[in-house]
Amino acid sequence: MRRLACLTVALVLGGCSMKVVRVDVDPARLPPPPAASKTAMRLACPYRLAEVIDARPGGESGGLGVHAFRFGDVAGIVRAQLKVAGLSEASDPSAATGSKVDLRIMQLYLAQNLTTKVPVAVYEVAINDGAAFVVRSQKASLNWNGTEDEAYAAYARVLADVNQQLVNQLNARCSQG
Repeated sequence: MRRLACLTVALVLGGCSMKVVRVDVDPARLPPPPAASKTAMRLACPYRLAEVIDARPGGESGGLGVHAFRFGDVAGIVRAQLKVAGLSEASDPSAATGSKVDLRIMQLYLAQNLTTKVPVAVYEVAINDGAAFVVRSQKASLNWNGTEDEAYAAYARVLADVNQQLVNQLNARCSQG
């Protein structure tokens, strides 16, 4: 009887351990929507992207299945995607006109349960050092196999959505200025 109890405990504990695969995010696998696509983000008036700060606590980005993701340069990824949308670099001499945009990346992570994966992106944005506003995206989808490709697709979707929301907010302010 004691052997059976020990065997049961060993099987239960042994079944709970899994090896976590650490993945450094490859920015090339998170492309912004192509500029020529119907869903392309475009600014209606000039904006200069000044600061992009990674303000995420701890820098971890969640995971999917056995994959734990870490962004080495999330600020660089966001900056590159917003440049495609038409935000010029504040350091660019041709960007002398337009409102200055400072952006803090507050959250960018992927959570999961058995059936759903939930990527989340949250930006805090200030225009011309004014009052900050928050842009948030949460694009849940089915968790099929918990693969690395699935996770990259989820991150790409949430970044495209939060960036589109930001562009929409900036465009809404074009007529106000």
